[in-house]
Amino acid sequence: MVSTTSNASSRAASFRARLLSTILLWGFVAFVFASGKLWLMGIMVALFTLIGSIEFLALTREAPGSECRKWGFIVCVGFLLYILLQVLGSPGAFRHDDFRPEVGGVLLVTMGSFCLRLRFPIEGDASVKAVSLALLGFVYVPVLFGGFIIRLALYPQEVSSGFWLILLVVVVAKFTDMGAYLVGTLIGKHKAIPHISPAKSWEGYIGSLFFAIGGSFAVHALSGDGLSWLSWPHVLGLGLVVAIAAMVGDLAESILKRSLQVKDSGQILPGIGGVLDLIDSLCFALPAAFFYVYLQRLLGA
Repeated sequence: MVSTTSNASSRAASFRARLLSTILLWGFVAFVFASGKLWLMGIMVALFTLIGSIEFLALTREAPGSECRKWGFIVCVGFLLYILLQVLGSPGAFRHDDFRPEVGGVLLVTMGSFCLRLRFPIEGDASVKAVSLALLGFVYVPVLFGGFIIRLALYPQEVSSGFWLILLVVVVAKFTDMGAYLVGTLIGKHKAIPHISPAKSWEGYIGSLFFAIGGSFAVHALSGDGLSWLSWPHVLGLGLVVAIAAMVGDLAESILKRSLQVKDSGQILPGIGGVLDLIDSLCFALPAAFFYVYLQRLLGA
């Protein structure tokens, strides 16, 4: 009886902490979006990216090649500074199809990591893992999250339209996660990938798509002229693409954490975990949304 009461109290405390963190986070995000200030968006993105990258360093501290990952983090800081200075200095000159900063970063991380491993004797595949993890650390958060959220913010001609596009991606990604949890809890019977995420079910995943579509149309309706250039078939298509990418992003972090035998990426967000736990789905959803919109405009659809 004491154990049951203690567990219930612990779950209640965890729920309160998660609820408070969620309210504060959404309040902060809403403030940034309502301000319409690109520089404020840039600061928020840089903050989340840096904390997420630091968490990745902490998660992989036991793996070989810490010097390579630290070098990757230095390149990450340089990449963020370059993007922010370019965007905030002359956003009109920013080209969405110019990926030279990302390619340059990958080149620096790869070359630098191999150079750093030259002073170590060859011991199995330690050097390969060291370079691979350094590259993953640079691509996973700085490029897929930090780089693409800035590209989405500036892709439409009006910054406010870009903000609405990002909000659509965030809402769809979070509605997908919420829908998978609610539907899976209520009617989930068939486990999807139990060795990666035991709580996820096929019923939850299918149900989450309806939540995602609802979130996509809701943001589109609320945006007024902000997303008027996005036709209804593409609101549906974009919602589905973002939802599927968000699912994969969530599972990708689960693979990472299970491989490293950790529960959360950090403890900075009470009841939630770390920043990586917060943005995991967005790391895949943001690039997916960018390329969907890019191809839509390229093909004139």
